[in-house]
Amino acid sequence: MSSGAPECEVVGILQNILPLIRYGHGKQKQTFLLLSDTPSPQLLPIEARDEQISTLQRIPLLSKVKVRFALEGQLWHPPQGSPRPVLRLVALEITRLPE
Repeated sequence: MSSGAPECEVVGILQNILPLIRYGHGKQKQTFLLLSDTPSPQLLPIEARDEQISTLQRIPLLSKVKVRFALEGQLWHPPQGSPRPVLRLVALEITRLPE
C-alpha cells in the first residue's frame, strides 16, 4: 500500500502501544513508540491505521520490528494562534523480525 507521501523504513524495538483513537466517520488510529536500532537510538511515535492496527496488536511489546512508513505533513490551524506545521509518521507495513 502506498500513500503517495515520501516513504522510509526503520528497524527497532516496539516499546509501547498507546490507546486506540476513533475519529471522523468510522476511522481509527493507534500510535506506537519504536526505539530505533541506530547508533543514536531515537524514540519514534508512529501511527498505525486500518489493517496495520490489527498487525500491530498481534506483536508483543519489546519485539524487534521493521516498519515501512510514510511522512505525512500538513498545516494545522489551531482554534487560537498561528497555523503550525505538523509531521506524522504513518505505518504502511509492520513486520516482526526474528530475535
